[in-house]
Amino acid sequence: MKKLSITSIIRLVLLSFIISLFFACSSTSSMDKPASLKDFMPEGNSKASDATVKYWAIPAQYKDVPIEQIKSQIEITDYMVMKGAATDAGTEAMTRHFGKEGAKSVAPGGGAMPDETPKNKRDREALAQYTDKLITLEGVVALFGTQKTSPVDIKERIPGKYEIWFCADKNQERKPCRYRAFLLYEGPEGKGKEIFTKENVIRIWGVILGEEIIRLHVGMGGFNYKRYPRIRVLDLEVIS
Repeated sequence: MKKLSITSIIRLVLLSFIISLFFACSSTSSMDKPASLKDFMPEGNSKASDATVKYWAIPAQYKDVPIEQIKSQIEITDYMVMKGAATDAGTEAMTRHFGKEGAKSVAPGGGAMPDETPKNKRDREALAQYTDKLITLEGVVALFGTQKTSPVDIKERIPGKYEIWFCADKNQERKPCRYRAFLLYEGPEGKGKEIFTKENVIRIWGVILGEEIIRLHVGMGGFNYKRYPRIRVLDLEVIS
């Protein structure tokens, strides 16, 4: 048998390498989609989840602070001292929640938002001064509507994170509740409206994060917009 020369052997090795490289490249179809940015992002790192984490975050100065120390530093014990709370919501504040920028933004349900009055602006700025202040309040969970048969106003959009409309009326009036606060409360998952009943009187300790605006039905198809304090609950006690 004729022996192969060194040159022929080298050519065979190079040819084998080129053939194997060809099949390796062709194994990935040209129809495959290119990798997206999402493929390289860790789970839960979306803008939506970042916004949620920020929305529910306890301000840094109160994070990991013992609750007894928090309670000893409470600055607000009476809802009525908060200027700007339970007042009409002006256009500038409403646009952050409901619409585009500008005095004539479209309001929920259609129609144009009213211009912000000087009083509304003063109220908004007055309530803003309480941001990051520690507060304790006693009251009940507000009703979804104004009737005694209405369910309590609690939502659990995220497991274990409850959005609660709280009624801070001293006399526990609920038809309708005037002095409200919007609570962000973390508790056991999946309990929903079983956490509190209409009869429960509760006390909360928390930190004011800013304002929350709600659209209230005022009859004959009309609506009113009100601003209330938004509170991140740090501790909660059922009194009765």
